[in-house]
Order: sequence, then structure tokens, then C-alpha cells
Amino acid sequence: MTRHTLKNGLEVLIQEDHARKIAAAELWVTVGSADEESSERGISHLIEHMAFKGTARRGVGQIAKEIEALGGEINAYTSWDETVFHIAAPSTEISNILDILVDAVIHPALDPEELNREKQVILEEILETEERPERKSSQLIFSTAFVTSPYKYPVIGAKDIVEKFTREDVLAFRKKWYMPDNMFLVVSGDVNTSEVLQEVEKLTADLKPVGFFRPPRAMEPSQKDIRSSLVIDKNAQETRLNIAFHVPQASSIDTNPLDLAANILGGRESSRLIKSLKMEKRLVHSISVACLTPKEPGLMVISATLDSSNLEAATLGIMEEISRLANEHPSLAELERAKVHIESLHVYSYETVQGIARGIGTSKADAGDPNFEDKYLVLNRAVTPDEVSEVVRIYMRALSSTITVLAPEDNSKDCKIDSLTQIIRSFAPVLKVATETPSREPQTTLTQLSNGIRVLLTPDNSNPAVSIKIVHLGGKRFETEENQGIMNFVADMSTKGVEGVSEVEILRIVEEMGGRLAGFSGYDSFGFSLTIFSRHLEKGLNLISTIHNHPTFPEKEMERERQLIINRIKTKPDRPVEFALNCLNQALYKIHPYGFDTEGTPATVAKFTRMDLMDCYRTYSVPANTIIAIVGEFDQEKALKILDNLFGNVPASPFEPPKVPAESPVDHPWEQIVRIPRAKAHIAMGFQTVSMLEKDRYPLEVLNNLLGGQGGRLFFELRDKQSLAYSVASFMRPSLDKGAFGFYMACEASKVDRAFSGLLGEIEKVRSTSASDKEIKNALSNLIGNHAIRLQSTWSRAENMSLNTLYGLGWNYETEYVKKISEVKPEDVLRVAKKYLDPQKLVVVKIIPDSYVK
Repeated sequence: MTRHTLKNGLEVLIQEDHARKIAAAELWVTVGSADEESSERGISHLIEHMAFKGTARRGVGQIAKEIEALGGEINAYTSWDETVFHIAAPSTEISNILDILVDAVIHPALDPEELNREKQVILEEILETEERPERKSSQLIFSTAFVTSPYKYPVIGAKDIVEKFTREDVLAFRKKWYMPDNMFLVVSGDVNTSEVLQEVEKLTADLKPVGFFRPPRAMEPSQKDIRSSLVIDKNAQETRLNIAFHVPQASSIDTNPLDLAANILGGRESSRLIKSLKMEKRLVHSISVACLTPKEPGLMVISATLDSSNLEAATLGIMEEISRLANEHPSLAELERAKVHIESLHVYSYETVQGIARGIGTSKADAGDPNFEDKYLVLNRAVTPDEVSEVVRIYMRALSSTITVLAPEDNSKDCKIDSLTQIIRSFAPVLKVATETPSREPQTTLTQLSNGIRVLLTPDNSNPAVSIKIVHLGGKRFETEENQGIMNFVADMSTKGVEGVSEVEILRIVEEMGGRLAGFSGYDSFGFSLTIFSRHLEKGLNLISTIHNHPTFPEKEMERERQLIINRIKTKPDRPVEFALNCLNQALYKIHPYGFDTEGTPATVAKFTRMDLMDCYRTYSVPANTIIAIVGEFDQEKALKILDNLFGNVPASPFEPPKVPAESPVDHPWEQIVRIPRAKAHIAMGFQTVSMLEKDRYPLEVLNNLLGGQGGRLFFELRDKQSLAYSVASFMRPSLDKGAFGFYMACEASKVDRAFSGLLGEIEKVRSTSASDKEIKNALSNLIGNHAIRLQSTWSRAENMSLNTLYGLGWNYETEYVKKISEVKPEDVLRVAKKYLDPQKLVVVKIIPDSYVK
């Protein structure tokens, strides 16, 4: 497969397959119903309906006629996470396929009369959904199981909202989401890659990158008790039972064993629930199990149709089978059948070029990796019986389940939802009353090996995963004008090969452990992380110790990585947000290394030698400058013993951090105009502030929360109310040295002056008038809540704990952070706004389209 990103940000994925003389093209827009605001529910689906209803070049009905004339087919669909437009036809027509697809999706006419007609079609669909028991039952389980996740709402939308949509609403939504850097194109079949790329570049030449920002979605809280819902439906002829459990997203390391658990329970005709409840006991008419793992956490859903009189017996039977699978491993033969069935579903879907395109697109959209399906099948073969039972125990717990029943009117007397809930509750673990002081869970321990390496160990048995983080003081803070970018190069290369193990072999080992490995380099530190299934801890520690102690920085991989880095640096203007913030950094920090681009310059990267990288790594990876953190399911004593054996023999040596030049204060307003070939303008502006160790950090973070985000003042006032920008945000960056408080705005070039004035106006408001107690309270709640949400995974906790220790804040800094944030008062926010957001110390960078003239 070939991956290529055009200058406008559109990624093109091409899979040549010459076995069939067919070509398929799919244009994926990564926006779906889960991204819609409350007043927009159903608009993605409406836009999908309008895609093939005419363009400026093609009248209503012409697209369908053209495709039929080519011997092809068109289709489209909307899901929670994406809207997809598809054309397949004989491969000799690939140019026409691409022309029609791009024209239909990018340049729809959106004729008002046609829009009203399609709205009526959708309203009929909504009505039909309400009258079809199977659809109504499906929606019932999602709306009951999810509390805040947008997956609770139907993709099709709601009647009272859809009927109000106007052409202006559609245009506004398309403007926000339908941009090249939020799309990708998949082409598969009997095609020539270079010819396809040339054709796509020509067809999308009028598209310009705009700097796409994806607003965060609401996150679903952890479910603590059983949820239930009963609906009596006059249209139903049989009762529909659903039992659901929350499961992680598609990219999770637990996806494979969960899919196998679903398959064993009810994914095929010989599955346990079908055999037991349908064939043997005859309690159900049908039963199935599906593990729905989209882009964000989804559901494992058990669905059955049955007579209402069998509800209690069926519920008991379902829970018994779940309990059996949780406590007794499936046999190797049963697991093998499940593996083969799942593999067959994937393999057979690839028998058509449409299936190939769909698989690539789904992998890219939902898992972030177009090759995810290949990796999924490799991991599918590696799942063991105990892994299947383990994920059932973790995710299919009684108290985190949801049960819904949709029943006919004449059977309502048999539908006692409370009785079904009690049956499920009986499978919850029995809590024993403590007669003595309960034993406490192991707490975090901080230990130092004999050579000076500090080790942080935090056991957490809630999930069979473990994360290992190794960090060092470093990053661009310790770089100079001559070697800027070297830390990033070192971090990129640290996982590309070690003594006796190639890059490919490292990747294979990581995949076998169900893991992910990544190096990083930032402002103040560098290092790498590894997350794996906890059962592979010893193997994982062996790998990461080899990477840390014996990196080789192989020449071949180094040259490849060098070219990739240089290309990223040169193409930064193609990523206007990143480019604007880099320009702002350079303006804020004239002397300090924080002003450098993390990746360096083409000149510095081009001259680095293998020995330069080795010397840099050896200087900063010494034991005195090393912290190892492990968070997850493991035994502390055993882990420490392994660490001592693997890292304890590294020779101790002193660490002398280099002297970092102090940045001069900004003492007057400063503005820079940068002209690049862009359709939109970008404004980045900021102020020097404090380090992460200073007390003013906390009210500054509250101030940032007050201004930024979708619920903040900037978004409401400048985007929603005044329509001065399609993207606006603030940020606060505390660092070991002088930090920054900044703003970013993307807007039409003609609005730059008004947008800039609007930002200055909002800054003046927070400097002159104290925020209300309610506003501050909301900001504190949001900060503390989001902070907890970010620290759920072992990966993020290991990172947070290790870096806090490295920076001198302490491994248990989280408690202090929450306490300090909670103490912030309105007067503190007003004080820091006056002190640091001084217009006389403002640095501004305006990225203006080179073609724009006032």
C-alpha cells in the first residue's frame, strides 16, 4: 500500500490489486454523528444524502446516470465517527471515478429544493425506525448504556432537529468539517499508483490546507451499577432482550481477545449461547453477540428475541455462560474455531476491491493505522485461552452491565425489568464484611538502584496491562544553535535497532506482546515508553533495557529517518497550526533554546553523524539522570529484582546539566507578519510567564481554562457570537524555565484585523474585570476532572509520575496539583491576568496568505 499526503493535507492511500479489472475509490470524511452538537444531530447523515444530488458541473440525477453508464455503483454511509462516499467501476474508468467522487463530495450544489426533498426522505426513515422494533431495540440499548458519550444518539438524527435544517446549516457544518486535512481517499484495484496520484492532485488543486482542529468529545464515565430500561412497543410481535457491557476502542490491546470472547459466546452457529439457549433449552428464537469497538470505547452487546415468559430464564442462562467463560478457559480447540471464523470474515471481505478499500479505510479511521487489519489478524492468532477469560472478567462484570427489554403490549405483564436486574446482580462478587483491618493495595514506591537510577513502581490490577517509562532531563532545553534537533533525532532513533536486534525484530517482539513502543523528545526531557500485556512484563523489561543500554543508531535507518525529519521541517508551512506556534516560539525566545524547532533545522539535521547521536545519548542517559516508572498489573518485588538485574550493572557516572541561557524579558510589543501560500490566515500570540515550579502557575492554568475550550470565552465570543474565526484557542505551557501563555486563531484573511482586535478585547476583559465565582468554580471542576480523565491509562500515569519526579515536583505531585488548583480564587486569576497578559509585552505572529491584499 502506498501512502501519500498532498500539499493540501489530503492523505491518499492506494492499494494496487490487479487480480480483478475493477477499481474502487472511497472518500472518507472523519466526522460523524458523534461529532455533532445538540442542534446538529443528523446533519452528517443529511450531507451524505446530498452528496450525489448534483454539483456545479452535474445536474440532479446526472451522477447516477454517469455511474450507470460506466458500469459502476455508488454508495455512501454515515456512522458515529465518519461519513464515507464510495464509487466502484471497471478500472479503465478510474479517472472518471475519481472525477465524479471528488466533484460530488467537495463541490455539491446543495440545491434548496433537493435539500428539502432529502429531508423528507430522512424524516420518513426516522419514522420507519420508530416503527421497526429491531431498530428501536438497538437504539434503546445504546441510549441506556451510555450517559455522556455521543454514541448514545442515533446517527440518523431526531425529527424535530432534522426538519429545521437549512442550507446555511449544512454549509456551516461542511465548512467546519469538510476540509482536506480531515479527509482521506482510499483507492484499490487494478490501478497505477502514480497515475492515480497525478489525477487526485489535479482534481483537488483548488483545495487548500486550513489547519483542522478536532474538538474533544464528551467522555463516558465509569459505570458503577446496573442500568436498565423497559419499553412496551405496540408494533412489536416478539420480545427483544439486550444485555451490554462497556469495552474499549478499536485500537485497544484488548480488542482481539474481546472479539474472540464474543465469537465464542454468540458469534456463529456453534457458539455457546446459541447451542445452549436456542438449540438445547429453546428459550430464545435467536441470540447473537457483537463486540462493537469503534473509534472510542464501545459496547459488547448480547441480543436475543424470545417470548416474554422466558426473559428470566434466558437472562440467567446468559449470565451463567458469561460466568463460565470468565472462570474457565475455553479449550484450545474452541478458541481455534473462533480464531478461524474471525479470520475468515476478514479474509473473505478482501475478495472484492470494495472490501479492500473498506478495510483500509476502517483501519485508518477507527484505529489510526491503515495497516491495522493486518496487525489485528497477527494478534488474533496469538491470543491465548487465559487472555479470553481475563477480558471477560475485566469487562463483562455484572455491576457494569446494561439490560433493556422491548416487548409487545400483550406480553407486558411478563416483563419485570427489576427481576432481570436482580438476576444479573446475583452474579456480582460478594463483598465480605471485614472483621479486621483490611489489607491495603500496594502503593507507589520510589527506590534507587545502586548506580543512582531512580525506580517508581505503581501496581494496578484493574487491567492486564503494564506501562514502562524511561525518562531523562534533556529535550531542546539542552540544545544549542549548532545542534538543535539532536534530541529529537536521538529519540526517533533509539528504537530503530539495538545490539543483535533489528528494527523489524523489535517491532515483531512488541506486536507479540500486544504492545506499543515510542520514543519522545520535548522541551525539557526525552526518553521512551512501552505498554504491553502484563503477562509479558519480564520480556518487555528485557527489550526496553536492551534499547536503553545498547542502542546502535544503525546508519541505514538513520539516513532514512534523517530524510523524514528534514521533510517534516520543510513542510511545516503545510501544517499551519504547528508552523504558527513555531514562529511564536522563535519570537518569544530569542536566546533560550525553547525558541528552537524541536526537530531542528534542515542544516543541523543534515550534518549529524552517528557518533553525534551516540555521544548525545551517552551524555544524558547516565544513571544519575534516569528515572524508570512502571504502572500496571505486576508484582513489585519481582519487578524490582528484574530491574536491578537489567539496569543495576550500568556504570554510575555524574551528571552535569549544561548551563542554559536565561531569556531576556519582553519589554515592548512585537509583531511579525509571515506570508505563505495559504487560503486562511493564522494568528499566534503570546506572553512570557513562569516555570512549572512557581506558584503563579495554578491561577494561570485556571485563566487558560476560563478562556479556552469549546465552553470558554474565546470560543463563545469570537467564534460562535461574532463569527470572527473557525478555530480559536488559548494555551498555557509551564516549563522548567520561563513558560508561555498563548493564543491561536484561524480565520479568513479579510478578518485578521477584526479577529486580532477581538482577541485583544477578550484579554482586556480578563485583565480589568474579575471572573464570577461560578465561572471560576466551573473552570476548577473542568481542570480537575479533565486531569483525572487524562490519567486513567497506565501509559499516561507512568509518563506523568516519571516526569514529575524528573522535574523535581515529586512522584505524588498529583495530590498537590489538585490542592493548589482548588485553592485558586477569582482575585488570583485577575492578578495573574494583569501581571502576565500585559499588552506592552505581547508577541504576535500573523500568518497571512501571500495572495491577500487589503
